[in-house]
Order: sequence, then structure tokens, then C-alpha cells
Amino acid sequence: MNPFNPRNRRTLGGRAATAAIAGAAAMVVAGTLGAGVAGAAPNAGAPQFNSTQASSLIRGSGSDTTFFMMQKIGDLYSSAGLYGCQLVSAAGQSQFNTGVASTTANVNQNCQAGSADVSTTDDADNWNRVEVTQGVNSVGSGAGQNQLCNAANKPVGLSVDFARSSKPSANISGCNEQELGYAKDGVPIVDFPTINPSTFGTSTFSSGQVAGTAYPNGAYSTINGGVVGPVSNGWLPGDNPAGTTNKGTKVGSISNVGAIDTSVAFRLWCAPHSGGSAITDWGQLTNLGPNLEVNVHTTSGSPTVTIDASSGTAFASTIASGNAVTDPFATVGVTPFAAGTTTSGTGGASTLTLSNNATATGTYTLTFATGAAKLAQGSGVGVGIPIRIVGVNTGSGTTYTFAQFADGQTRDSASGCAASATLSDANAANDPNASTAPSGNPYHAALENNAHQLELFSQGDFPSDTVDQAVEEATSLYFMSNGVYNTNAYVGQTTVGGTTYAANLVGENSVFSGASTELNNTYPTARTLSNIVNSATVRQSTSGFMNWICDSNSDFTKNVDLNTGLSYDAELSNIISTNFGFPRLTDLSSPVSAQPADNVVAPNDDCVAQIPVTTDGTTANVTYAGGGNFPTSVLAGGTVIGTGVPAGTTATTAGGSSTVTLSTTLPAGSYTLEFVGVPAETTTSATP
Repeated sequence: MNPFNPRNRRTLGGRAATAAIAGAAAMVVAGTLGAGVAGAAPNAGAPQFNSTQASSLIRGSGSDTTFFMMQKIGDLYSSAGLYGCQLVSAAGQSQFNTGVASTTANVNQNCQAGSADVSTTDDADNWNRVEVTQGVNSVGSGAGQNQLCNAANKPVGLSVDFARSSKPSANISGCNEQELGYAKDGVPIVDFPTINPSTFGTSTFSSGQVAGTAYPNGAYSTINGGVVGPVSNGWLPGDNPAGTTNKGTKVGSISNVGAIDTSVAFRLWCAPHSGGSAITDWGQLTNLGPNLEVNVHTTSGSPTVTIDASSGTAFASTIASGNAVTDPFATVGVTPFAAGTTTSGTGGASTLTLSNNATATGTYTLTFATGAAKLAQGSGVGVGIPIRIVGVNTGSGTTYTFAQFADGQTRDSASGCAASATLSDANAANDPNASTAPSGNPYHAALENNAHQLELFSQGDFPSDTVDQAVEEATSLYFMSNGVYNTNAYVGQTTVGGTTYAANLVGENSVFSGASTELNNTYPTARTLSNIVNSATVRQSTSGFMNWICDSNSDFTKNVDLNTGLSYDAELSNIISTNFGFPRLTDLSSPVSAQPADNVVAPNDDCVAQIPVTTDGTTANVTYAGGGNFPTSVLAGGTVIGTGVPAGTTATTAGGSSTVTLSTTLPAGSYTLEFVGVPAETTTSATP
């Protein structure tokens, strides 16, 4: 068992946190001030793993959620190499490293000894002049992990040193995946309540134009005669198309709470179309009453009405005898019943008797006043407005996270999103237009975190038809990264007919995404963004870069960026938390005990050194499991936490040998100890 794998070590149970972490961190920082003095010999071991080899190239691959952020971080680290080691260049010196094949791809220039460095040399940051690049060969967290672990092909000559990931490790066989979580995020649902298709005109997209393989397969011209208002904002057919007096309920939140396979989220994203429980009509989310709009069939001269399939199979049981019945279209069309009509029977069946005879035969929308409380979301009455689920790249961590949420808190392993190879694309919509639908009409598949792609879909489906473009987008549900949504306005909006509309965040279980809810895991899709390495083969240059990201001036003090005058650590925090909107995690971050409602672990302490140890229970000494040595970055006075470790425990001796003494004697056994203020990478391979 790999002790560094978060899934394995979390079988040890919850960890005891401590209130003294901040104080301990201050002691750690005080013990390391002064790092980076020019002329000093740089640390050759953890956490920076400096070597005599310069200009190593390291490459990440995977998540596109973190692609742009890791580009910025990699560029910052590479730029620190401008003030890196003095390169060997004098006559008589070995300019290039030895012991490797003499090919251009494998020969690197050497660093001189630290004593040869000049006064501007920075040996606290990128002393080895490592160059970082981000791969785009195959995007998605799963793709990156597979390439890292040689379970998927990668371009010739382009190895993967770390996988960018927005989901936990996949535990790929033969690969010791170690997660280095440096930020948090959430995956909110978004809708488009400000898109009002009626401002562009009347839809002419009829049932005869719908592609035979389309899902959903509704005609837009039949919705309110083709005059469609802001659907997700609570607009119902018969309401003012301007959306000023919507009688429906705006979609404020969607829940994954409920018995097995019954939550609203499950029924939207995961329930089979033909299963009967799927939510496919906006009325099921917004037409909740107490005044319910129902599509009915009438027969002239008869008081009996029959529910239309677009509104379900039975009238709501909240309809009681004597309730008022009105026609929301009375001012714009033929009303089939006289004023003052009421119900003579109760709901619960496919037919209902009214107090007056119908004056016309046809299909109409009637409003039934129930006087009762609103129906539960998902149990509303359909109104013939199809819901479009936007498909997202199934290899992405964003899709993985949302699929677990959509599957519900109580899961059926034999069905649903997580059991399907297509994850949350199980109910994804495709091109509804027969004239533009491609052969087979596959679902629209968007890259993650970019709502702007919806306009590309709608424009391709309805070229030069802004009305139906607007209907398609107004009836869509998408999901995306909260950090991306909050920091990149362009990808959080879409455009119809030259007008731009911002996507709207929908709550999950009535909780909204934000730094606090993500950090404490109360947001249902809170997740940890990490870089994953293979701990058995990780290179020294990669480990140094990983620790540079994880450390928050607690183990070594980053220097000032001479290009900006700012601390590299401040710039790192600014990139992660300000520019990209992800709350930063470091080697000072405390554990979080709660697990998000999507049932996926989202730890806060993967950037902290977590070392497996054993103790015989007779002394306060702990021994490095497997015969290794504690890194010298473990300092006396640093806080130690872990399952079964009393709060306030510290290390009373420093690392450097196979044992460390704690301030508390632990019962005999095996433990995974966290050394607060020490970055996560403590061992590495012999490869620079």
C-alpha cells in the first residue's frame, strides 16, 4: 500500500486538528529566515532538491481547469531561474553534466558551486534554472493521470512529470499517485434567466422540423405560440413574455438529497430518459403553484378535461373541488370556459370535471388555483418546455465531480451517472434541427468551464435564427468551475444576436460556492485542485517545483522577484487566489473533517508533509517507516498532527535521521504524521 496515497491514508480515520498551528508556523518561519543569501551552498535535499544539473525541463499534463493557472505558476518559477545558479562556462570545466547519453535531448548544463554565485543569485527559488511547460496533448484530469502513469500514450519525447488534476487520484495500477493539493474550488450549476427569446421575435421551429434522433425533441413554436419568455426565471406559458409578472418559481437551487436515485439532480442528469422518473420539462422545476398551469384537452359541450402528456399523466393531487379555473391566454385567444368556472372533482387522475361545459374543442393551458403550499421542486407540472442538459468533456475532473453530485448522496452502483462511462453526459442534449443535425446527431460536447461554447452550439443548430438560438440557450443547464466563473467574465457568458448574457449561479442543496464553503467542504461539489506525481519515480526538479508551490514561506523563505519587487510567495498567492479565484492551500493548511455532499474526498492538507512512522510506545521516539530518514526540513518545535495524536504535539528534535522525538509518547503502532510547515515532497528519485 502506498502511504502517500490520500485514499489509502484516509482509511486511518479522521485526524485531530490543533489550534496551535499558526503559532507553530511562526516558529518554523523564524527558524528559516535568511534563506537565499547569495554565495551559500543551496540545500541539496528536501524540500528544494537542488543538484548540480541546470535547466531541466519538466512538463505537466491533464486538467484544463488548472491549465492557465499552472501556465502562470510555471512561468513565474521559470522566470526565477533568471537569477539562478551560475552556469559552468570557463575553460577546463565540465560544461555539461556527465553520466547520460550524449544526445541533445539528454545533456544539461551544470551549475557551479554555490560559492561561485554572484550577489544577485537567488538560491531560495529556482536555483537550478528549471523550465516548466504545460501539455495540451490530451486535456482532462483523467488523461493527465493516465499519461503520468503510462496508462495512455503521450507525444514522443514529451514525458509527463506531473498531472494537473481537479479530481482525486485514480489509483492506477503500478503507479504511486501522490496528490499535492494547493487550492480549492467548487462546481456550480449555471442557468440563463436573463435570456428572453421573445425579444428576438416568434419561434417558427415546428414539430415537422425536429430531427428524428433529437433529444429533447420538442418544437419551440408550440411553446406559447412560439413567444417564449425567460424560462429559468419562472416564466410560464401565458405569463407576460417580458418576464415582468412570472407566475412560476425561479430555479434558485438544485438538490442531490433524497432516497436512492430520486434526487432532483439525479433525475435531471442521470435518470434514463425512458425510466419515467427523469425531469425533462422546465415546468417540473418552475410550475410549482399554488396556481398551477396545466395543458389539457377539451371537448366542446363537455365539462371533462384530460391532461395532456406535456403536463404529465395525472392532475396534481393538490387540486381540490371548488378551486377556481382560469385561462391565462384569455386576453390573446379563445377561452374554452366561461368566467367563474371551478373544479367539480379533485386531482389525482388523468381526467378532471369542471363546473361548466367547454365552449371549444382543442388543447389549452388552464390555471388551477389550489390554495395549497407549493409543490416540491421536481414535482411541478410540465408545460411543454424541454430542458437541455449541456454535455461536458467526460475526461475532465469537473465532469467527474459533478457526476458524483448528480448521482445523489444515496447511490445505486448499478445505475446513474457514476456507473456510466459517459458520466454526467448521460442525458446530454444534441442538435434539435433536422436540417443541421449531423449523421447520428451526437450530443453537444463542450470543454469544461466555458459557457461561451453554448452560442457556438445554438448558432450551428439555427444559423441566422436568433429566436431559436435564444430558446435553445435559455432552456439549457450547464456546470463549470466556480474559480473560472468568478475570474473570467468571457467564459461565464454567452451571446445571442449581439447581446451578451451572463450565466447565473444556481445553488446546490441551498448552498452557494465561495471560499468559506469550499474550504470547509460545506459546498456540495467542493473539490481540491492538485498536481499529482508518481512518488516512486518523481524527479528532483519536479519535487522542488511542487514544494515551491506548497510551501508558504514556512520551511524556506522565497525571495523578492527582482522584476516586480514583490515576494515570489505573494505573487504565487495572487495567481492562485486572486487572478484565478481558487482559495490557496499550503503546508500550513489544517485538515478538514467534513466530506462534501458529492461523497468525494476534498482534503485541505495534501501540501503538508505526511510521513508514515512506527513507535513501540515506550518512548516519545517515532521511526520513519521503511527505514528512511526524516528530511532536515522537519524542525524542532514544529507542530505534528495525525489520527491518535494529542492536540499540541510538537517535534522536540529535528529531522536528518531515522527517528524524531515528539513532545508526547504515542501508543505502540503505525501512524501517518503531518509535520505542519513542511511541504509534502520529502523523498524523490535519483533523477535530476
